[in-house]
Amino acid sequence: MTKRIVIDRLDLNLRGIDQATAHAAARLLGPALSRALQQRNFTARAIDTLDAGHIDTPASPQPAELATRIARQIARHTSTPRTPHTPQNNTRKHTP
Repeated sequence: MTKRIVIDRLDLNLRGIDQATAHAAARLLGPALSRALQQRNFTARAIDTLDAGHIDTPASPQPAELATRIARQIARHTSTPRTPHTPQNNTRKHTP
């Protein structure tokens, strides 16, 4: 089953990050967010405004690393950790 998430607007404050790095990270953010959400339980819901807080970054982050950090932060605020899978039929084997 395919799930969709619609983000009407995303404001990122990348103060202190090199402009070229910030642009590259923004382009990589969609795929990074998709990967981050695939590792968590995401429940569809409407959120008017979400402040995902801040992240610590090294002085000169690589764009992919920056995008991944931002995506993980957003995912943590919009989903829950994935729990181990239970059997599909939810039955337990009983031993006499």
